[in-house]
Amino acid sequence: MSTASSAPKTIHGSAGQKRRTSIGCWDCRSFHRNCEKTAARWRRALTGALPRLVTAEDIRGDLHVHSRWSDGMHSLDKVAAAARKRGLAYIALTDHSRSLGVTRGLTIERLMEQREEITAFNRNSGDFRVLHGTEMDILPDGSLDFPDEVLKELDFVIASIHSAFKQPREQITARMVAAMRNPWVTMIAHPTGRVLGEREAYEIDMDDVLRVAAETGTAMEINAYPLRLDINDRQARRTKELGIPVAINTDAHVITNFDFLPYGVATARRGWLEKVDVLNALELPELLRRKGRNSGKFGGH
Repeated sequence: MSTASSAPKTIHGSAGQKRRTSIGCWDCRSFHRNCEKTAARWRRALTGALPRLVTAEDIRGDLHVHSRWSDGMHSLDKVAAAARKRGLAYIALTDHSRSLGVTRGLTIERLMEQREEITAFNRNSGDFRVLHGTEMDILPDGSLDFPDEVLKELDFVIASIHSAFKQPREQITARMVAAMRNPWVTMIAHPTGRVLGEREAYEIDMDDVLRVAAETGTAMEINAYPLRLDINDRQARRTKELGIPVAINTDAHVITNFDFLPYGVATARRGWLEKVDVLNALELPELLRRKGRNSGKFGGH
């Protein structure tokens, strides 16, 4: 009676190359771990313990939106009308900051002019609300594009990296961490910087980034733009484990970009995020309560 051998076997690849594998190899261990995870999910399903995953219908607002104040295509009125038509109750207008010249980034003076326009809009907008924010650059030296005295006047402060993508891992991670430690930074947008099919993610220690996000109460974004989907599903699952607030945003630059929202929701669902994990599934009064009046950070559920 023959028995299966546990000796390494030689497998010929399609290119004629040889590789060696054996029982107990990394691939086998990974396979067994995945089987165990699948079995655990089936057990939860059979006992009625599966979570109710977030849906597109749960999303009440979009917290990362651009207008023609910077590199968006449309006026505030048109952007707000498009969001409202799609059933949203609020948006954060987060045009680019001054250092990103290619996008007509806003100077402090223009940012204050934009604030006046938003204030006037909200006086007559009924039950729809526009929050005043910024997508502010994290500069190559780790400093931020606007000073704290400007940031504290805004409703929603996004920090993101748009330059020096090829810095060493330690340096680009330190930039992100420094931004999250600023008390007025609310959220990090497209944290890994990837553009699918065009640009790889920059070298960044996402374990460290997520640890500091949890420590500081800084939100992470799932960017729903189809070429970004950043953070990805695995990172989304980690945010849930660490209790990090997440926002699913379209990063809309034209009004049809609002239709990308389901792609971000699908990423969140693959990460097992529930409605309670997603900031912009909150009604606006609850979102603002969670954020607090004297901080850019978020408290617990």
